[in-house]
Amino acid sequence: MSYLGVGIVDWIASLKSSDPLERRLAAHALAEIGGTARVAVPALTEALRDSVSFVRVWAAAALARVEPENAFAIPALLAATRDSTYFVRSLAAWHLGRLGPQHPKIEAVMPELRELLNDNDPSVHSEALVGRAARRTEVSFFVRCGSWRRLTSAISFGSDFNG
Repeated sequence: MSYLGVGIVDWIASLKSSDPLERRLAAHALAEIGGTARVAVPALTEALRDSVSFVRVWAAAALARVEPENAFAIPALLAATRDSTYFVRSLAAWHLGRLGPQHPKIEAVMPELRELLNDNDPSVHSEALVGRAARRTEVSFFVRCGSWRRLTSAISFGSDFNG
């Protein structure tokens, strides 16, 4: 299995690159490959200790997709929601929100996403909002009707989207 023509073993090796953007791309690629890349779990787990915060977030997100039951993935993403850098908080919320309604730990992240609705940064707030909504099928109704304000009000106040 490969992503962009590069095999799993090479992506695992790229997790050790001196370039943080290459390490981030490697984590993303392994996430895209998914469960077939389970051989990457030890390297992705090690990448959770990367010196660059956004690489840690991408590694955690990859772990959540490669091995959904992984004990370290969700706690690492949740820890990133408390990072001092707004971009890292926003990125963590983005990944948490895209775990999908079938992810075994989706309900556990909903309180954290609700808390992020109070974040001072609009991108963090937006990602948390979309993430909370993404687990519900009702969102398509709001989007189709062009009723973004109604969606944001419903989610912010828990109406039809409590959790």
